[in-house]
Amino acid sequence: MATDTYSSSMLQTYSVRTAANTSAYFLPRIRPDMSILDIGCGPGSITLDLAALVPQGRIIGIDCNETAIRAANDLRQTRGAENASFQVASVWDLPFAAGTFDLVCAHQVLIHLPNDSGQTGAVEGLKEMRRVCKPGGLVCARECDWRSAVIHPPIPGVLDSMTLVEQLTALKGTSPYGGLARSWAEGAGFHGADVEASAAAVYYARPEEVTWWGETMAQRLEQGSSLDVGVQEGLISEHQREQLPGAWREWAHHRDALFSMTDIQIICKK
Repeated sequence: MATDTYSSSMLQTYSVRTAANTSAYFLPRIRPDMSILDIGCGPGSITLDLAALVPQGRIIGIDCNETAIRAANDLRQTRGAENASFQVASVWDLPFAAGTFDLVCAHQVLIHLPNDSGQTGAVEGLKEMRRVCKPGGLVCARECDWRSAVIHPPIPGVLDSMTLVEQLTALKGTSPYGGLARSWAEGAGFHGADVEASAAAVYYARPEEVTWWGETMAQRLEQGSSLDVGVQEGLISEHQREQLPGAWREWAHHRDALFSMTDIQIICKK
């Protein structure tokens, strides 16, 4: 799991995630008495939505980032969710016994797990998720596929920033390609017949959505390390470092601006 410090823009982006807009593919499988583990919970918005669906059960959210866990605990107190808790932990070393949870879920986590020493990070993460899942339980993940991005109008600076992110993930050894999710699951020990795959589109086209997304992307570039690393690695020029955030703001002002990306969803039965 990524260990970079979350910027305020990243936390803002993650905070708008709900169970409804991220987890609809497995919500019908939830029972009121389930025990659930939410991997990479971020500021906890999805976790706490799920907590409301298991009033006789419990849910634990984990994230490797202490800032995110502090935000999640603050939100839990605001919502008063007694059956939810949060803790700092890594998906590669979950502090739970085998067969603890009825359902283990992750949203946009596997694509951030770096490959190392011939091992696929996403596969290793799924192996650990499978370990803590009860026999007959479910492991669910939703992961974007960077190759599916559709951006209109194709403003050069915006496209350059998308290329930069893909190049940086390659340097880190991560795989931002959710289309591999089924093969990851099989590599983690799930039988092919026990893996259900589906897809959902993330789509921003209304003026308020485009304005929010353009500003969010601009701030993530400004607050993160991508631009500095890009210059250090010779992937972008100094001029591009100054121009790329503004390109997203320019894009957001176009009347016909549109952004879409496909997420791949898997439900794996243990």
